[in-house]
Amino acid sequence: MEEPKTDRRVRKTKKQLRMALTTLMMERSVGDITVREIAELADVNRGTFYAHYRDVNDLLTQLEENVFLRLEEISVTNRSRSGEDALFAYLTDVMTLCRDSADIYRALVIRNNDMDFQQKLLEALKSHYMRSFVEYSSKAPARAQEYFCSFAVHGMLSITNEWMESGLRETPEEIARFGADFILRGLGGLN
Repeated sequence: MEEPKTDRRVRKTKKQLRMALTTLMMERSVGDITVREIAELADVNRGTFYAHYRDVNDLLTQLEENVFLRLEEISVTNRSRSGEDALFAYLTDVMTLCRDSADIYRALVIRNNDMDFQQKLLEALKSHYMRSFVEYSSKAPARAQEYFCSFAVHGMLSITNEWMESGLRETPEEIARFGADFILRGLGGLN
């Protein structure tokens, strides 16, 4: 998430660079992308790129870190809530983040199948919110809760992939409702 004090021109430039990188990543792997290509596609000079990032990997790392920072903020915001409405609110916020970061998600998860990013994403979703929600909502043994937590998070990522592949036709709220319903029904079976 950009700091509010960041100059609008800087935010615009960084957005152009992000879009250029994710566009190129839809065509080939990040290791085959050069700063020159990103700068040309973003319509900025290479010096402007280097004013913000060391190299292509630094740009990608910062984009990924921003996603995880936003996920953590969403979890903190939703941690104080409890019950079914809390799950729906949390999933709505996560799906909104996915929609807002669709270019990054498509480039890393769908196109390039970046397993490191996916594993970090799975663990962040589990540890930031889902584990505590399952612990609060279930009296099942801890091991069963952990299995269910993995099942729920993998299921949500599958739903998200399908949503992305189909062109984000539903709203984040609609996808969150599907996911919340599936998770709550599964919890009923767990108990």
